[in-house]
Order: sequence, then C-alpha cells, then structure tokens
Amino acid sequence: MELISQKQADVAFKSAIKGLDLLNERYLDARLRKWADNPKKMANRYDDSTATFHGGEMELLTQRNYEKALAHIWKAELIAPYLNIRDASKADYVASNGGAVTASTSFMDPVIITEEIKQSVERATSDEVRREFHEAHSPEKREALMRLVSFITHGEAYALYTSATLMPVVQGTGAKLGMAMQVMEEAKHFFTLREMCKSLDRIYPMTGSGKALVEVIARKDYYHKLFGMNVVLEGFATSIFGFLENQPGLRHIMRGFHMDESRHSAFPQTYAKLGNIPYHVTHSRRYQWARAMMFLPIGPLILEFKPLFDTLGYDTFAFFGKTLSKVSRLAENSGFPLPFERTEFLMGANILFNRWVRVLEPEKYEGFRDYTLLGIGELSQDMELREREVFGNDIFGGVGSIIGRWLAKQNRQSVWGSAIATAKA
Repeated sequence: MELISQKQADVAFKSAIKGLDLLNERYLDARLRKWADNPKKMANRYDDSTATFHGGEMELLTQRNYEKALAHIWKAELIAPYLNIRDASKADYVASNGGAVTASTSFMDPVIITEEIKQSVERATSDEVRREFHEAHSPEKREALMRLVSFITHGEAYALYTSATLMPVVQGTGAKLGMAMQVMEEAKHFFTLREMCKSLDRIYPMTGSGKALVEVIARKDYYHKLFGMNVVLEGFATSIFGFLENQPGLRHIMRGFHMDESRHSAFPQTYAKLGNIPYHVTHSRRYQWARAMMFLPIGPLILEFKPLFDTLGYDTFAFFGKTLSKVSRLAENSGFPLPFERTEFLMGANILFNRWVRVLEPEKYEGFRDYTLLGIGELSQDMELREREVFGNDIFGGVGSIIGRWLAKQNRQSVWGSAIATAKA
C-alpha cells in the first residue's frame, strides 16, 4: 500500500512539474514580465533588450566622465603613504615601480591607466578571448553561456541602481564609503560584461522571472532592499562567477569579479555586527515573511536555467542548492533570518531536487544526494577559501545528519535509496 501511494505521489509530482513548466512558458513568464515592465511601478527604468538605462546611451558622458574617471583614479597609498590608507593593489605597485603612475599629483601631468583598469574591458573584448571562446565551445554551449552572462549583466545593471539608492540611507561614515565603492564596482561590472557580451555574441534579454526577481528587490525599501541586494543578489552572483571562473573565454575576468562580489556579501554582516539592524527587522514575523517572499521568482528561474546548465553539462540543482545554502547562512549572519529554520529550508530543497531527479530523470538517480554539500573540484581552492571566509566555514557542510534521520523513517530508504557521499575531500 505504501509503495502504491508512493507511485501515485510520483505521478502527481511529475504532472505538477510538467504543468508548472508549461504554465511558465505559456502564461507566467509573460505575466511576470508585464508586472516588471509596468512603467508606473518600475523602479529601475532599464531596457534589458539593449542593456541601456532610460535616457539613452550618452556615450560622450561614458567617455568623459566614467572612463576618464577610472583612468584618473589616484591611489593615496602611493601618493601619500604617510596617511596609512591602504588602497593600492599589486598591479598599482607594479605600474608604479615601472615608471607609470596611477594618477598624477597635478592635473597638468599625463595620467597613465593602471594595469588593473586596462585588464577589465581590454581583456573582455580581445581577439584572444573571442578566439578562445569560439574554439572551446559548440554553438549550443556558446548560446547557453551567453544567456547566463547576459543575465548576470542585467543583474549588475540592477545592482548598480540598487546600490546607488542604498548609499544615501545606510548609516555611518564607513557604511557610506563602503556602499559608494560598491556602486563604482557594480558600474565596472556592468560596463565590462556588457562589452564582453557584444564582443562574443550578443546580449540576450531577461526572462520574466529573472526581471521580476531584480525588479522586486529594486522596489523595496531600506532594510528589505539591503537584504535583497547584498544577501540574495550578491550571494547568487558569487555562485554564477564561481561557475564561470574556469570557462574558456570567460575565465579572464570572472575571478576578479568574484572577489568584488564576495566583499559586497560581507557588507551586511559587518553592518549588522555594528548594531545597525533594528530588533524588529530581525525578529518580526512580518519582516521575515517579506524576505522569504523575495525568493518566489527563483522557482520559475530554476525551470529556465535547467536547460542551460544541462547543455553545459552542469548540475542545476547543485548550483541552486549551494546558492540557497550560502544565502540562508548569510541572511542569518546579517540579522535577516527567514521565518523557518535554515536546516529545514535546505532539507526541503533537497527533497524537492532529489524527487525531481528520481521521478523525471531516473537514469541519473543513484541515491539521495545532498545538493547543499560542496562536491570535489567544484570550486578552485582560492575561491573556496574566499567563500568560506565570507559565508562561514560550515557553508558547504550540507545537512547530512538530517538526511540520515529522514531516510531512516518509514522505510524511506527502500524508495529513495541510500545517501550519496559527495563531500569535498
């Protein structure tokens, strides 16, 4: 009887997933898109079909104000070391020792762009990168990668807008300085990734669920916006950059961007430790559920990302499982807990993902897998260390003990099989 009911549950689950996929394709995506593009409510007036903000390209301002500002940024550590300001990179020291300067002490002196700034757009649009990208990937894989890069490009456009709106409201000198630097870095990410998309292929517009995710965060007020921006979006961005870091044609800049995003993810933790998140924001059930509701667009987003990751030979659920693990831990550490226990939340995601594979892709199912657990070789050593430093040493520890207890109940092992050990050695 138990086996029959399990079969019935599997049939119902299979029908539900296929129904949701069809609903998303024929109705939900368009409705989410219409909601996000409503000009009366749109927070960020941004055209994702052209990757431009409302008002047009205005290339002259980009050249005279943005690019020239980057070229003229001077480093106090090199110009005035006695101030004990630490703002110079290794590349700046190399340039300085080689006779170049990161900026001049006089506006009349010539200014030489640092290696750090050169490498961003020049590498992203170079013939070497284009050749490497096209030689390494099939046309299908190139399109899948460019759809992912386009998504994160639009995400950076929204990060630029959202960070700029957060800068006036965060409290304290250090917070304003930190958020101001985040705005500058998001601008660099957006500009560089946009040029990379144009150079390698083209910019793909966002899906309805993707646009809804970033737009709903942009429309929020202070604390919800900080959670959505620096916890949800930045946590998601570190996962995307972690995946892209070794992709031929993309690897040249993704690791550097990951360093920036990791720093942005660390901001709300420090901000909370300094006492800037009020008690009611942390403990109010209304606030907690409001944060949880921001995750709703991720459901259809998984459906849309899955064929892309399948084309690239990467496990969609491993990506989203570890992303949810990072985001939920960061939420707790930043005074933004969700309305349910983190381990229960991750266990629920594991049950959903395992049921999906067992029912819809039985040829791939080998046993109950912990998708929140870091697998062998999934991240480079330096990137893994950086993520553990930001998100916590237990971030990729998984929920194995809970899985073991869950499988032991009601003879579930006969249906789900044993737990698979996929921990990083």
